[in-house]
Amino acid sequence: MAGNEEGVRPTGTGRSEAAIARLKRSFAAQNFVLVVLFFLLLFMMPFAPGFKGWMAGQAALVIIYIMAAQGVSILTGYTGLVSVGHGGFLAIGAYTAALLTKYFAIDLALGVLAGGAMAGFVGMVMGLIFLRLAGPFMAIGTLGFAFFVGAVVNNVPLFEGRDGISLAPNRIFGMQIDDVGFYYVCLGFFALVTLFVFSLVRSGVGRALKALRDSEKAAQSSGVNRLFYRTLAFTISATITGAAGALNGLIAHYVSAEVYSDIWYSVDILVAAVVGGSAMLMGPIVGGAFVALLPFFLETLADFSFILKGVVLIAVLMFAPAGICEVIARPFRAYRRRRLERAAQGERGPERPAPPVAMVRKEANP
Repeated sequence: MAGNEEGVRPTGTGRSEAAIARLKRSFAAQNFVLVVLFFLLLFMMPFAPGFKGWMAGQAALVIIYIMAAQGVSILTGYTGLVSVGHGGFLAIGAYTAALLTKYFAIDLALGVLAGGAMAGFVGMVMGLIFLRLAGPFMAIGTLGFAFFVGAVVNNVPLFEGRDGISLAPNRIFGMQIDDVGFYYVCLGFFALVTLFVFSLVRSGVGRALKALRDSEKAAQSSGVNRLFYRTLAFTISATITGAAGALNGLIAHYVSAEVYSDIWYSVDILVAAVVGGSAMLMGPIVGGAFVALLPFFLETLADFSFILKGVVLIAVLMFAPAGICEVIARPFRAYRRRRLERAAQGERGPERPAPPVAMVRKEANP
């Protein structure tokens, strides 16, 4: 029976590895604390002095845009695919929740889940078709899908065209809620989606998606199933966007083809993902807030807001193609990298060299 080794001092390499591990755990803890503080701030916002009900409604709309941008970021940022048709999934989620609410009086939470599930199912079917295309052909195909959905909701009697579907006040768990209550519902779904995206991109599935994004041939030669993982990404992306669409319809108590046949929803969501940074967790948050709040602050210059979005998009693509958040994060990443390099080089202070292992090893008797 082998003996146990006791009293072995770590070598310089071992100390460096331990220091690096401690730093990485510290960085992860810092990230977690920042995320918790961010959501705590959002949770406490309705209690701020001067906060009014209509502000909760506007904040909920911002969260809905952020969730839709998070759905697009799964494709654009982590899978390397460009979709210009996610407004179609937004419409599918909105109409699914609206029809179920109108005819079956289902709970708000069930309506959101149903909207996401229906959009995810359609996304899976569309993914099997679109993922056989590449580059601009896929973008054009998804754009055609958005036009198709707009034509369906505008002409099929079930969806009541431009007259629209009017909905009763929202209820969750049997209780009627106002704008502040709806804000908290949106915040809850937003937290769940953020946690899911965070876990996804750090899982084996996320690594497979990023491998396909970085080098498709290398990933396939390593055993990554291109069709499966990209179809999965398309399904997840459509599900998140569909849930956002359900919330978007329910918050207004009204769903109409005049709103959801508009191709600009697809453009806005894509702009939100690209401007903020689709490959970063904070990217859709910054981009979604920008796209949702710009028309609000430029209410009297609504047309100018479209121009400004285009100008910002062009500027980001020229000077910060990875998004605004990547530029903001650059100095923090550099600081953390320097600390890791110092830890790897053992520059935390003079340390005595460890004696030979054989001199301090104590073998236990068998």
